[in-house]
Parts: sequence; structure tokens; C-alpha cells
Amino acid sequence: MLSRLQDFLSRHRRKFLVTGVLVGGTIFAARYAQRRFVEFQEKQAREFFERTRRLTHFESTEKTCNQVILGMGEEMCQAVLRECSTDELLEQLRQNPKNKLELWEDMKIVAFTRLATYVYASSMLVIALRVQLNLLGGYIYRDIMTEQKQITDELKQQYLSLIRHFITESGIRDLARYIRSQVIAVVKSMPLSQQLSLNDLEQLFWSLQMAINADTRRDPNSRMSKYLLPSQNPSHSPLLQKMFNETLDLLESEDAIGVCSHNVSRGFVLACDAIAESMGETLQHLPQAEVQTQQENPKFNQAGSSSSSKSPAAENNNFNINRVLMALANLIPIISGLTSRGFDSTARPHNLPTQLITFYVVAEKTKTLGANVYESFSSA
Repeated sequence: MLSRLQDFLSRHRRKFLVTGVLVGGTIFAARYAQRRFVEFQEKQAREFFERTRRLTHFESTEKTCNQVILGMGEEMCQAVLRECSTDELLEQLRQNPKNKLELWEDMKIVAFTRLATYVYASSMLVIALRVQLNLLGGYIYRDIMTEQKQITDELKQQYLSLIRHFITESGIRDLARYIRSQVIAVVKSMPLSQQLSLNDLEQLFWSLQMAINADTRRDPNSRMSKYLLPSQNPSHSPLLQKMFNETLDLLESEDAIGVCSHNVSRGFVLACDAIAESMGETLQHLPQAEVQTQQENPKFNQAGSSSSSKSPAAENNNFNINRVLMALANLIPIISGLTSRGFDSTARPHNLPTQLITFYVVAEKTKTLGANVYESFSSA
């Protein structure tokens, strides 16, 4: 019996070896695949957890960013109002002086300067704070993941206080004075009696925007860091100096310049819409026979209009607000009135400065810029 078994094993030895190798290999491969699958699942779970944690931190950073923007937006608006005040001019005009025409010319310059300064300054502030808060958020997230403490409360305060240069030091002042010089170049030669339509006004804003952007040394789009941040980091902290330099690079990047330029263009469109609404409310109280339109005055050139809608007041009086002509002297109080108050989120409807800041905060291009900054610095 044993000899038969030995003969059987001897004759089929190769088969047993091959079968053993196959069975053993299969078991080993199955265990290896199972281990790799478990490792893959664990890796996927870790990545999912990290993505969720990063997303939660980013959303918290964005919420904080929006709150900071709205808070500092109020301060920025007050700074613009101080720099472009019309109080003294209005007080003199109420006294019916002999130099009334000269005072109205000054009002014209201040009104356009203040509106343009709001458009540019609001965009610049939102972009700067988006960049700063998301850069800082990226650093803080890396500290959390590596269990380090590079970003101290003191460093955070020093870094975020850099933007105070724009509001409380010379930033707004330099910006407003530069814009004023370009406003003078564009509108000073326009007589107060000149009749303008909304199309003409849009073309005027476009010319003003091109004039402001033309000076490569002082252009608020490409040189926004010149106005937003001090020329040198006041602290001697190496990490703060690194963050300061990174912020400068981001503000001077093509992405930031493109976002600011887009925001400014959209800001002037919002301004034209607000002016159209105010014109409609003013003209609503006039007899239709007294309303001049471009159909009756074909000598005025029409420019391309970005707004094709009528205001409710215009529709009530059955005229197209885009064709209505209004003297520049009558437009000045409208433009000045739209920017005579600062940021006020509680007022309904929102005034123009509030509309500008709110629009820039939710603008998709601005939010994308902030998200890209956070992604870069949270994973560096």
C-alpha cells in the first residue's frame, strides 16, 4: 500500500509541485491584492478627509474674508468721501455767489472723480483682501496639517495691517489725486450746457477709464500694489517679509490685473445703470413735451450702449431712457448724489458704493482668484 502511494507520488510529483505553486501563488496574490485594496481604500479615505478638511477651512476663510471686506469697505468709503468732499462747494453754492459757474465747474470735477475713485478703490480693496486672507489661510492650513505654529497671532495682525496703508495713509489720497488729474484732462473742456445721453455718458466713462489706465507708472490696475501696500515691509520678521513679497507678486500678476480690469469695467456699467434710474426718477416729474431725445437732436453722436433696458420711471412716461438728453449741469447733482454717502448694507435700496463692493465680493472672477491663491499656498 505504501509502495503504491510512493509510486503514485513519484509519478505525479511534477503535477503536485505545479499545483502547489499555483495554489500558493493564488493565495499569495489574493492576500497581496486584498492588502493593496485596503491600502487603496485607506489612501482614498485620507485624501477624502483632507479634501473635506481643506474645503471646510477654505469656506471658513472665505466667510471671514467677506466679513473683513465689508467691514473695511465702510472705512474705505469714508476715506474717499473725505478726499473727494463736496460739502464746502455745496455750502458756497447755497449762498448764490458771483462765481457760481466756477463752483459748478469744480463740482463737475469732484463728482466724476469721486465716482471713478469708488469704482477703482472698491475693486482694488476686494482683490487685495481676497489675496491676503487666502494666502494667510493657506499658511494656517499648512500649520494645522504639519502641527507647527509658524503663523502667530502677532504675525497675522502685522500682515493684515499692511492694507491700512491704502485706507488710513496715502493710498486712497494718491489714487484720488491721480484720478482727478485724468478727470480734468477728459471732462474739463466739456461745457455745463452740453446735452448728454446715457450712451454719451458711457462713452465718457470709457474715455476716462482709458485715460486712467494709460499711465503705466500709476495705472491702478497694473500698479495696484503701489496704492494698496507700503513700499517696504515695516517689520523685520523673515516670514512676514516672505509673505509681503508673495502678496506683491500676486497683486502684480496677470490674473489679478485681469480681474481688476474686468471689475472696473463692470463697475462703470453699474454706475451707468444707477444714473439711468436716477434720470428716470427725475424725468418722471417733467411733462413729456419737455423731454429732449436724440431723435429730435440728431447732431449728437451715439455710442454703443451696454444697457438696453428702461427704468420704471421712463416706461411710465413712455420714452426710451437711452435716448433722453440731459444737460451736464443737471447730471452733476445726480452723479454727486449717487456717491454722497458711504457703504451702508442696511439701506434699501443700496447706494452705489454699497452696490460696487457687494458686486465685487460675489463676482466669480474675484472668488476664483482667491480660491487659486488658497490652493497654491495650502498645498505648497
